[in-house]
Amino acid sequence: MKTLLTTFFIAVGVVSGLAQSITDYYRLPAERTNLGRSTIERTLARYGSMYTRERWYVSGEGFVRTDINQLDGTFNGLIGTETTVKTGWGAMLGWISRERWAIEGGYARSPIHSSLSIQNGLAPLVFRYPNDKHGVVFRTKYKLPIGKQSMNRSGLWLGAGLWLIPNSGDALERVSLVGYRGGYRMYGRDQIDTLRLLSNTRISPNLSGLAEASAEYTLQLGGRTELSLFGRKNWGLGNSIRTDVAYRVNGGAVQNATLRGNGNGWTFGIALRFSYAMRYDLRRMPSIYNLRGNGELRGRNDVRSLN
Repeated sequence: MKTLLTTFFIAVGVVSGLAQSITDYYRLPAERTNLGRSTIERTLARYGSMYTRERWYVSGEGFVRTDINQLDGTFNGLIGTETTVKTGWGAMLGWISRERWAIEGGYARSPIHSSLSIQNGLAPLVFRYPNDKHGVVFRTKYKLPIGKQSMNRSGLWLGAGLWLIPNSGDALERVSLVGYRGGYRMYGRDQIDTLRLLSNTRISPNLSGLAEASAEYTLQLGGRTELSLFGRKNWGLGNSIRTDVAYRVNGGAVQNATLRGNGNGWTFGIALRFSYAMRYDLRRMPSIYNLRGNGELRGRNDVRSLN
């Protein structure tokens, strides 16, 4: 009887082993389980950001930018400059490593201006001209490890960047103004002064640039999409557009001043990103069976094949 029972259990074990194909151990997780590939992807989208090795994304951004000129003379308050506020947009391609470091590059359409104001009583005359509006952007960012934000894609990023501004060297406009100033007597006669002002605006023929420091907060919208709110400070590296001004009263000496547009200012905007390629470090990922809140998968031992 003992021999018969031993033979029976050995036979059952052999049949069970033959019933399971050895190829099952080499199939992808979605193929080894009855969950399906869509369920696996939803699960990784929910929990996988903690174990993302790298991902590639594309993004589009819109922003409002302030442009502050530099003027080296005012002719005793006759001329000045005004801050220009304009909108712009950009398209970027980026790469993120372990949800900590990121680099991105792309194209931005954002003008740099020359903005000259000439006092004329209560309503100054303003002459504003843009450069060619093109910029090539390179940027690197670091995500601050703050609380629970360090475990997902949402969080605060600090960054630094460089813009390359190609310039055409085009001449834009030449403005000549003549005015008169009186109201005083000299040698027993009323005197009237003739004021002449000439301005000449030109885009630089040389490549210029911008240095950038940025802070942005990213919100994960779900799946592979995220939204970012950002603020950036820009410093000009070289002049992109300039206005040379000459001023003369009657037949006196000519006074000169230069208005430079180099891109100094602030940028505030919003970006929408989509991750089109993602790679996970599955060796570091614990069994999804043990994750809280995953009611769909809890209690099913076959999900351990995701480890």
